Amino acid sequence: MKEKSYHHGDLRRALIKAGIDYIKQEGEEALSLRKTAEICGVSNAAPYAHFKNKDEFIAAMQRYVMDLFADELEKTAAEYKDSPSLLLMLGKTYVMFFYQNPFYYDFLFSRKNIKIKLSLSNADTDENPPLAILQKTAARVFRQADLPEKTIQDKIIAMWALVHGLAAIATMPNVEYDDDWETRIEEIIKSISLPYKA
Repeated sequence: MKEKSYHHGDLRRALIKAGIDYIKQEGEEALSLRKTAEICGVSNAAPYAHFKNKDEFIAAMQRYVMDLFADELEKTAAEYKDSPSLLLMLGKTYVMFFYQNPFYYDFLFSRKNIKIKLSLSNADTDENPPLAILQKTAARVFRQADLPEKTIQDKIIAMWALVHGLAAIATMPNVEYDDDWETRIEEIIKSISLPYKA
């Protein structure tokens, strides 16, 4: 059903959501600002008030998904802030976000414009908010154990590689697994995660 009226910037968000849904169904090559305008029931010119071109539109969709992802990680970080399970649950949230939304994994990471900075200095930027949340949270936990900064950085890279790799596996369409990821992911992470003192 087409939406006919938007207020206070709602059209930008509606276009982004419609664009994401369209790519899921038809593929990125078929996407156009004109087609998205038609889906939203607005003029062909309306999207250009928000996006200069298709590339900028896709970048905005990526940012939208990245923000959804960051919100989930922030919720987990807040909920388990003082728990020894903080990093475990943060890792589970990372994997499950993509397991429940497999399209998002490829949409974010199959292109070259996503910045992956593994230095701890990334934690103070907003180029990749989900990775920054992981870095800041893990660094705080590891610093409580008085670990050297280089060791902390190495542990965070290993932690990110673990959950990012599990997310990649969990979203592959041809991977067969006898158990349910949601019920087993905590045990999988625990079985190979590096020990640390909280």
